[in-house]
Amino acid sequence: MFAYSGHKCMNMRKAYRLILAATAAATYLWACGPVDDPVNNNEKNEPETPVAAKPSEEIRQADQFAGDALNVYYLWNRQIKNDLKRLAPDTCMNPINVVHEIRYHQGSKEVDHWTQLTNNLGQMTSAVEGIGESYGYDLQAGRISNREGVYFLFVNYVTNDSPAQKAGLKRGDLIMTIGGEEITSANIYDVFNKKNVKLGIAHMTADGYLGSVEKQVDLTAVDMWEDPVVVSKTFDVNGKKIGYLVYNSFDVKSMETLPDIFRKFKSEGIQELILDLRYNGGGFVNTECELASLIAPYANVAAGDVFQTEVYNDLLAEAWKDEDFNTYFDTKHVYKTETYDISEDISDANPGISKLYVIVTNNSASASEGLIVGLGPYMDITLIGEQTYGKYCAGYMMSPANLYGSQPKTDISKIDKWGIYVMVSQFADKNGKNPANPDGIPVNIAAHDNPFDGYDLGDENESMLRVALTAAGKVYTKAPIGEGRKIDSERLEHGMPKGILIKSDLPSFSLPVVAE
Repeated sequence: MFAYSGHKCMNMRKAYRLILAATAAATYLWACGPVDDPVNNNEKNEPETPVAAKPSEEIRQADQFAGDALNVYYLWNRQIKNDLKRLAPDTCMNPINVVHEIRYHQGSKEVDHWTQLTNNLGQMTSAVEGIGESYGYDLQAGRISNREGVYFLFVNYVTNDSPAQKAGLKRGDLIMTIGGEEITSANIYDVFNKKNVKLGIAHMTADGYLGSVEKQVDLTAVDMWEDPVVVSKTFDVNGKKIGYLVYNSFDVKSMETLPDIFRKFKSEGIQELILDLRYNGGGFVNTECELASLIAPYANVAAGDVFQTEVYNDLLAEAWKDEDFNTYFDTKHVYKTETYDISEDISDANPGISKLYVIVTNNSASASEGLIVGLGPYMDITLIGEQTYGKYCAGYMMSPANLYGSQPKTDISKIDKWGIYVMVSQFADKNGKNPANPDGIPVNIAAHDNPFDGYDLGDENESMLRVALTAAGKVYTKAPIGEGRKIDSERLEHGMPKGILIKSDLPSFSLPVVAE
C-alpha cells in the first residue's frame, strides 16, 4: 500500500494534463427468452421481459474489491453509504465508472476529484513514481483561434538528460506539427503515447504571434526516471545567499538526491530558500516529510516535532484509536519496498533557513500544499504566484492483496492487476489547521507563469523567479529582454500568445498523487 500526497504510457502523469478520461455509462446487454419457454411464453403474446447480462467473474471481483475498500478506508464512507449499493457484484457491469460517479459530492459540487479504480495498478504507480517510457518534457496545449480544430503545444520544461533535452527542446518552444501534420484532436496525444515522434518547432515572433515551423525534431522515448529536480542553484542578493530549487514531483527516488542538494546549499551558506513548486502536483508522503525536515528549523527537526496531523473516517479512527496519526520531522528517513531500499541520514544536510519563499500555481497540489501547511507554524513563508489547487487530503494506492491480506477469504484471483487510489484522510498542521481546504492556499504576492518570456527556469529574469527575488531584496535596474512578449491583458491569460484563445477547449485531468 502506497501513501501519496498530491499530478505512463509515455509518462501518463503528464499526459493526463491533456486528457480527461472518458467515463461512459455502464451498458447492459439484453436477451429474450426462447419462444417455447413456458415461463416466458403466454397466450397474450406480451413483450418478453429483457434480462440483464451478468458481470464476468473479473468484474464481480472488482465490484467487491472496490466496495470493500471504499466502505472501510474512504474518508467520506458514511456520506456515500447508499451509493455503495451500485457496486453490487451481481449487477454492476462497470465498477471503474461507478467509483468515479459515486465519489463524494456536496450537492452538485464534486468534492473528491481524485479517488479512482484502475485495472492497471502497475501503470498508475509507475506514473506517480516518475518511472516509465518518456520523452522527458512537460507540455501544455492551446487552440489556434483562427484555425478551427487546430491546436499547438508549448514546452513548460524539459527533464535533465532526457531525449527532449538532448534534442535541444527548451522552455517556451512551440510545437506546431506532429509528423509533419498540423495538430488536431486526432493526433495530439501522440506526443505522449508513441514510441517515436517528429515535432515541428516554432517560436513566437517579436510582436508576440505564432511563428512558422523552423525545424523538425525527432524523438524516441526511453525508459527513464524523470528527475524532479530541474534546477538547483544559489543567488547572491546584496550579500545574502538565497538557494533556488525547482522541484516538480515528490517521487521516491528523489529521497536519495535531495539531501545532497541541501548539503550543497549548506556549504554555500544559504540563508533563505526559494522553493519552486509551480508544476508539482504531489507525490509520496515519505519524500514530503524528508524535504520538510531539510527546510524546517533544525531545532524542531532534531526534537522530532509534529509536521502534520491526520483525520480519518470514524471507522478507522476507532480501529486505530491507539495509533499515532501524526507525522514528525526527523533526521532519518527510510523507505523500503521490493523496488526501493532507501535510508537517508540528513542530520548534516539542514542549512538552517530563516525565510522560505514558495512559488506556486494552480498546478501545485497535494504534497506541495501539505509541505506548506505543515511548515507554516514553524517558518516565515511567503507564497508567490497563484492560489494552489486545493487537494487537502491524502490517499492510498491499494491492491486487492493490500486490502485482503496474503490469504484472502474473498476470491481475488482475477484482479491481480487491479487497484484503487482512495482518499483516506485530511492532513493539517500541528494545530489541526489546513488552509488548502477547500479551494487551495491563497498567495501573498501575485505572479503568473509565462513560458514565453524568453527565459529558462533558473534565469534571474524568468517571470516568477524575478518576483521572488525582488521579494527577497534584489533590485532590478532594467526590464527583462523578453518584456515585449509579456501578456496582452485584454486578450491573454497565463502566458497564452497573441492569436490564441485564452482557454483551450481541450479537456484536462490531473492524476491524483497523494500525501498524508
